[in-house]
Amino acid sequence: MKKILLIILTIYLSLFPLLLYGAELDSTNYKIVGATTKGGGTLESVSKDYSALIEVGRISNNPRNYSTNYKIFTSPEQAFLPAVPDIVCFEATSSGSTNCQSGPSDLLTGGMVAICGPSGCYDRARFEIDTNGNPTDTLYAVMISQDNFVSDTRYIDGTTFTPEYQSTHNLNDFLTKNDWESEDFNIKGLQPNTTYNIRVFALKGDFTQTDPGPIATTTTSGGSVFFDIDIADENGINAETSPPHNIYFTGAYALIGGSAPTTAEDRIWLDGSSNSRGGFAILVRGVNGGLKSPTTGQTVLSANANLDTSPDGFGLQNEYIAQGSYSYLGTLSATSNYSSSGNSVGIVGTTDTKVYDASGPLFDGRMALKVIAKPGTDKSAGTDYQETVYLLLVPRF
Repeated sequence: MKKILLIILTIYLSLFPLLLYGAELDSTNYKIVGATTKGGGTLESVSKDYSALIEVGRISNNPRNYSTNYKIFTSPEQAFLPAVPDIVCFEATSSGSTNCQSGPSDLLTGGMVAICGPSGCYDRARFEIDTNGNPTDTLYAVMISQDNFVSDTRYIDGTTFTPEYQSTHNLNDFLTKNDWESEDFNIKGLQPNTTYNIRVFALKGDFTQTDPGPIATTTTSGGSVFFDIDIADENGINAETSPPHNIYFTGAYALIGGSAPTTAEDRIWLDGSSNSRGGFAILVRGVNGGLKSPTTGQTVLSANANLDTSPDGFGLQNEYIAQGSYSYLGTLSATSNYSSSGNSVGIVGTTDTKVYDASGPLFDGRMALKVIAKPGTDKSAGTDYQETVYLLLVPRF
């Protein structure tokens, strides 16, 4: 019926003079100047240099509609595409400040080092998405590369948050902005000292995946460990001393057989920090298993003991623990045998024994150990009772 009506109208218009009634094509915000109608229901705007022709339902593949930064979509289905997303932040080693807008509070005030430890993350990173106005239920997927997408293009798995190849990439790897950013570290399984590039693309319904957005780049850190020993008295919280490290029981602190337990004047002060995900342990080991006199051949044996009730003994006791103020990181503590009070001590044996434990990455750990000894009445007098003590920090990367 439409075809017949079109023929009748064509004949009618060809036989009689044509009368057209027009109206101003202006609006509050726009004005179309010099518009004329054409057959087919189109508007044509003609100038000296340009001609714009728009037809309802017309699909154009004209490559001149594209540029580096912009694309004019002319096919009907492309009207339903979500906006191409940007990246707010992609960080692994930021310090003191961050471009990220969510995540742990320590991140927002101290950067990634505040949640990864000294020097930042060596195997993890965080990114956040700028949706450019997309609805909250829009889904996003992430591409990752180590060569700016020249030959290495992988994706971030939406369950494990680790890089995967295209062969295993599927719809489960598309998550909302909230789901991505609810993970403190939403990219994991990275390599230390490596530069990574990411791009994000959006999906809102079937057949609506956008092009990838702009590229963001970050570099992971290496593993970081710091350990230091200082010798100073009980007020030496900020003391810094150089080797050799020696502690003496002399003068007012001289050991007397059969006397009460004696605490040496100086303490063993320790500094420990690491970005190791599993934290670290500090171990102690001696050569003799106690204070041994080469002259007498006798040893004040070391043991886990209360020296108030033991006939003699030797060992260490924690006196002080402090750490950096970032609450997101690990907690530093002394193990049970070394954390007692009074004259209870932990052993300095000939095998490694854990004295301190950090449950996660740690900034500015500071510790102090008292050295306590009690020679028994059976021990001969001597001035050369001694022990060589090894302290070892073991990070858990």
